[in-house]
Amino acid sequence: MVLEQYTVNSKAYGIVLNIYPKPEFAIPIFTFQLGGQIPDKVIFVTDIIPIIKSQSDIGISEIYKKHSSGMNNLGSTQEWINQICTKNAIICQYKPLEPEKILDALTEYLCFWRDTYYLPAEPVISEQDQKPASENILKFKTLLHANDAGLEIYLKKFGKEMMAVIESAAFGSEPALKKKTDVEIDNSNLSEQSSSDTGFIWTDEAEQYIQDAPKFVRSKIRENAEKKALELGIKEITRSFIENLRK
Repeated sequence: MVLEQYTVNSKAYGIVLNIYPKPEFAIPIFTFQLGGQIPDKVIFVTDIIPIIKSQSDIGISEIYKKHSSGMNNLGSTQEWINQICTKNAIICQYKPLEPEKILDALTEYLCFWRDTYYLPAEPVISEQDQKPASENILKFKTLLHANDAGLEIYLKKFGKEMMAVIESAAFGSEPALKKKTDVEIDNSNLSEQSSSDTGFIWTDEAEQYIQDAPKFVRSKIRENAEKKALELGIKEITRSFIENLRK
């Protein structure tokens, strides 16, 4: 399950939920995105996407008919969205949409997915079916990754290492979109240089500050602190020095 909240600016924000099954379970992908400027320019997508051909859409097609009749401006001009979604997807792209209708549609789609597929699920897919199931999950992830505008925002705001962490969280569950590359990082092996390696003197309080930070940002905090210390001609890095940089 991948749940992300994002903010582009003070007026444009959103939330994304993608639930990926394990290939050995006959559970469809559940996808949901809500964003834009609600209620005037709404991005809204929700869908249940089969990973094997035998999964029926009878129940969800009835839910689609119920909600599509009362929700105007359905559909997307983005071909990639049409490629990952089914004919039963509720889609609204930068159009007006009432919050109550959003919540009603999301609730019915998610509850149907939960009650019909998730709760009764057992590992029933044969090994022969697991390969196409994996391929369908990867196809969804590939299209989503290639068109995820949020990744570019994360890269500009947080840098390459942080974006790699987000990519791993969003697309790294098995079947993983891609294996670790030179762009990606292993959180357990982030470089934590000692004072003797860099020429800077780190006080005990400053070192503790680094250790208290999440692993995936420690090297970035250290790098930024030493870069600023070099600019200012400072040799000793204290906790207060780091805290002032982050204000």
